[in-house]
Amino acid sequence: METLIAFAIALVVITVASIRYRLPPFLTLIGTSILFGLLAGMPAEAILPAITNGAGRIFSILGIVIFCGIGIAQVLRESGLIADIVASIRGLVRRPLATAGAAGYLLSVPLMCGITSFIILAPILTHLRTDRHASRTLLYCAGVAGIISYVLLYPTPVVYSIVTTLDLFPGRPWEIDLIALPVSLLLLIGFLLALHIRTPRATPLAEPTLEIGSAGEMFRAWLPFIVILLMFVVGSLVPGLNILADINLALLAGLFAALATVPGEVQQKALARGTRNAGIIIFDLVGAGAFGSVIAASAFPADMATLIQGILPITLLPFVIAALMQAAQGSRVVTAAVTSTILATIPAALTINPLALVLMISAGAFMFSYVSDPFFWVLKRMTGDEFSGVIRNYTLPLSVAGLVTFAAALVVEAVL
Repeated sequence: METLIAFAIALVVITVASIRYRLPPFLTLIGTSILFGLLAGMPAEAILPAITNGAGRIFSILGIVIFCGIGIAQVLRESGLIADIVASIRGLVRRPLATAGAAGYLLSVPLMCGITSFIILAPILTHLRTDRHASRTLLYCAGVAGIISYVLLYPTPVVYSIVTTLDLFPGRPWEIDLIALPVSLLLLIGFLLALHIRTPRATPLAEPTLEIGSAGEMFRAWLPFIVILLMFVVGSLVPGLNILADINLALLAGLFAALATVPGEVQQKALARGTRNAGIIIFDLVGAGAFGSVIAASAFPADMATLIQGILPITLLPFVIAALMQAAQGSRVVTAAVTSTILATIPAALTINPLALVLMISAGAFMFSYVSDPFFWVLKRMTGDEFSGVIRNYTLPLSVAGLVTFAAALVVEAVL
């Protein structure tokens, strides 16, 4: 059980280092990864490979995505084209909060990543409101909404991992969405209403008047997103061209399209600033990946399962294991995969209604999205918010979503 104590100490160290000493997340997370490994009794020679493997895994998944997404945003900023996008959106939409939530919710499913959808939306959302607090609210709205659909809906990686590991719904996995979709929409609507109630209404004078540019400027502004969308559509529908739907290739093409529309001087300035900003975010992400990898490589998952298996009712077991795994290592896909693997060894857990079981694990993946969660650091960096602000606007809303989802799972288990 020494891994459980080591984990508690690690969380305290990260919190103190971040709030009291304001150390960079990468340095804090890497240092704490080493500390956890030593306290957990891992062989010294196994700690650094786990750190580099975890960091490398996150970089391989998000490195190109983050660089290209930030690069596109910086090109649009440096060229002034972002104003054309914002002007066109304002001409169509009068409720930016609902727009941010709907866009985050819808994009994270085809992009298969809540972080990717947020990176694409962030530069647009930050210009929809001139007030810093209102702009920050839009960013949190898109971020939380994207995680809601990413955690609950098939075929996102979270639900896919659960279904494949436990061999649920063979040949008919889409049946999950018959329950998961209404639950996710309920969470989204509730979250938007909560934000609407607590957000002061912006006065018309607070927002500047933006003129929509010429047709040529509008085309240049939207071209990167058109290219990305076309690649997804063609890659998804045309046999033999599936590679075009790869998110890395699509965003890379979008970046080249953005660069092709601006002069060389703007290209150089945008890439220089974009590379710096992307590098900071990527290092935050790989730090979280390293921390999660060390925890996953330790005896923590086994110790945790042993501790709670004989104590909790079987209907609580999937949720609690997933929640603790999410707090420990941060990756929702890893949470789903590890929790499902553990439950596969517990015959009593497999007697739970399959729909309820999926919802229980997904509910746990919402919980305790804290310092081990890469998205926590992305939001902190992009919003410029305080540590406590990210907890209040990201960690807590997702934990509420987890509790509501778990309640829905219990209803499904009782009724079906």
